[in-house]
Amino acid sequence: MTKDLIRKYIWLIDTVNQAGFEGITFSNIRDKWMRNDLLSGGEDYPKRSFHNHVAAVRELFGIEIACHKSTNSYYIANSRDLKDSSGFKGWLLDALSLNSQLEESSQLKDRILLEDIPSGKEFLPTVLEAMRDNKMLTFSYKPFWVEDDYVSNFYHVEPYALKVFKRRWYLLGKYGDSPLKVYALDRMQDIDIEFEDFTLPADFNAAEFFGTCFGIIVGDEEPQLIRLKVDAFQSKYLRTLPLHPSQKEAERTENYSVFTFFLRPTFDFVQELLGLGETAEVLAPKTLRKEISRVGKAVWKRNS
Repeated sequence: MTKDLIRKYIWLIDTVNQAGFEGITFSNIRDKWMRNDLLSGGEDYPKRSFHNHVAAVRELFGIEIACHKSTNSYYIANSRDLKDSSGFKGWLLDALSLNSQLEESSQLKDRILLEDIPSGKEFLPTVLEAMRDNKMLTFSYKPFWVEDDYVSNFYHVEPYALKVFKRRWYLLGKYGDSPLKVYALDRMQDIDIEFEDFTLPADFNAAEFFGTCFGIIVGDEEPQLIRLKVDAFQSKYLRTLPLHPSQKEAERTENYSVFTFFLRPTFDFVQELLGLGETAEVLAPKTLRKEISRVGKAVWKRNS
């Protein structure tokens, strides 16, 4: 599969999706194709090629391009899935659309700066292949807390799910009879796909598994109702980019807002709250408030 073909699939998805439910006729799709010299190279878009691309989009991305028979216009049949930006298809379409727009604006490449995921991504194709085919993964793994350069553990893991957090890729997997565990791809070495199959539990749901977590630490803590008081200016940032799906704005005044969350107060979440600095105050629970205070005092002492 060439990069040129992928670019065409991306363009087709984005073009049809922008037309909405009313759809777009093949004639209009062809006109847009011909106006895009970078994509078409000045060549026509045969209807046979169009139907081949529609089939490939369905097979590769799970995106269904259907046709209104009454108007012969094409639309995204499962567009509801794409509107959920937290879901895979929604995230995928956002990424593909952005990539398509950047490709068409290549002259601006030095003026558009994106965040990179610097390490671990070289293992993504292998992990994705194992997940797709329900094959076991083997790899050696050395956590950051292990100081000896020659010490690493070897794992034989059922790959359940992938998650990206703070510019790092993580694998959720099952190792033997142990509970599900998270492995960072940038700490893996010697990764390989085994011939041995595994069966993903029918009731497994990655979103539910991480549903009460912030980040990738699940922890032993029970989910709790957390109340966070944030000043009016910082509240604008939380309002437009929530910290967690459970976030709700329980109170709003001219000077501050109170946001609630239902999640596990793990290390990842504590670090995120500390990053808000003096703009935020933990109202509840008391245990989290004390932990924020303890860490804050330790930081002050070290830097005073």
